[in-house]
Amino acid sequence: MATSMAAASGRFESAKTIEERKEQTRNARAEVLCQAKANFEKEERRKELKRLRGEDTWMLPDVNERIEQFSQEHSVKKKKKNKHSKKAKKEKRKKSKKQKYEKNSESSDSSSSSEDEWVEAVPSQTPDKERAWKMGTAENQNKLFTRMASKFMGKPDGDYYTLDDMFVSKAAERERLGEEEENQRKKAIAEHRSLAAQMEKCLYCFDSSQFPKHLIVAIGVKVYLCLPNVRSLTEGHCLIVPLQHHRAATLLDEDIWEEIQMFRKSLVKMFEDKGLDCIFLETNMGMKKQYHMVYECIPLPKEVGDMAPIYFKKAIMESDEEWSMNKKLIDLSSKDIRKSVPRGLPYFSVDFGLHGGFAHVIEDQHKFPHYFGKEIIGGMLDIEPRLWRKGIRESFEDQRKKALQFAQWWKPYDFTKSKSC
Repeated sequence: MATSMAAASGRFESAKTIEERKEQTRNARAEVLCQAKANFEKEERRKELKRLRGEDTWMLPDVNERIEQFSQEHSVKKKKKNKHSKKAKKEKRKKSKKQKYEKNSESSDSSSSSEDEWVEAVPSQTPDKERAWKMGTAENQNKLFTRMASKFMGKPDGDYYTLDDMFVSKAAERERLGEEEENQRKKAIAEHRSLAAQMEKCLYCFDSSQFPKHLIVAIGVKVYLCLPNVRSLTEGHCLIVPLQHHRAATLLDEDIWEEIQMFRKSLVKMFEDKGLDCIFLETNMGMKKQYHMVYECIPLPKEVGDMAPIYFKKAIMESDEEWSMNKKLIDLSSKDIRKSVPRGLPYFSVDFGLHGGFAHVIEDQHKFPHYFGKEIIGGMLDIEPRLWRKGIRESFEDQRKKALQFAQWWKPYDFTKSKSC
C-alpha cells in the first residue's frame, strides 16, 4: 500500500486516509455554505413577506405627517448648511491668500532693512575687526541661548548641560508627545467605529434600518414616544426615547431632558384619568457597548402602585455587592438622576409618577440583571417570567392594534401638536 509521511507531524498516513480527510473537509464546507444560503433565503423571504404585509410602510397618520415634516426641515437645513459651508470656504481661501501676501511683504521689508543696517554698521571696521566682531557675537549668542535653555529645562548653569543635550531631550519629548497623540487618535477612531456599528443595528435610532416605525405614537422635537416591540408587561406599557443616539439620562442635554419630562407629565395625567399609577424605569449598563437610552413607563393598578416604593427599596438594598463603593440607595425625591449620579457611571433608576424615586449605582454589571426593574414589577403583578426576562414576540397585526389603541388614549394629552416643532 502506498504511504506518505506528513511533514509537520512526522506520522505515517495512507493515501486513503488523506483522501478521506479531504472529503470530510469538502463536505463540512459544503454544509456550511448550504446553511448560510438557506439562512439568507429565509431572511429574504421574511423581508418580502414583511413588505407585502405593509409592516415597513404602515404608520399612524399623525406620525406619518410628522416624519414628512421632519424630512422637509432636514432637507432645508442641509441646503442652508451647504451654502454656508461654501461661503465659509471661499472666505477662508481669500483670508489665507491675504495673510500669505502680507507675510511675504513683511519678510521682504525686514530682510531689506536688515541688509541696510548691516551695511551701515560694518563699513567703518577693518576686515580683521569685522571677523572678530562677528565671531564674538556668535559665541555670545550661543552662550546666552545655552543659559536660557538650561534655565528652561530646570538645569543650573553649573551643570554640564550643552546645547546638544537640550536638542536630544527635546526630540525625545516630541517623540513621546507624538506617540500619545497617535494613541488618542486610534482610540477615537475605534470608538467612532463601534458607535457607527451600534447605530446601524440600533432598534431605537430614528435613521436606523431596524427601527420599527409602526410602533411610534408621537414625535416631539428631540424625543419620541413609542411602544415596545415585544409583548407589553401591562396594558399601556410605553417607551420615551431620544431621537438621536444618547446612552444615558446623565449625559443628556438640558432641552432633551426637559422634553422627556413633558412626555412624563402627560403620561402620568393620562393614566391618572384612567385610575392607574405609573412607574418610570431606566437601566444604564454596558457603557462600552453604547446602548440607546430608553425611559420605560409601566402603568400599574392604584393599590399596587402605592406599595411599589417599598418593594423597590427592599430589592435595591439587597441587590448587587454587599460592600459597595457608592451609596446603595440614592433618594430622587429632592433632585433628579442627572444631579444625583456622576456622568459615566452605570446605574438603575426608578421614578413613581411625579413624586421622585430611587437610584442605584451598579457596582458589578455582571451580577446586576438588565431586567431588574421589570422583575420586581413581574413579582408584584405575578407575571410569568418569560415576559420580563427576554420578552415574547408579537405579530404585526397585534402590534398594529396595540398602537391604534394607545394612540386613541394619547390623543387628548398629545402636546406635540400644540408645539411649533
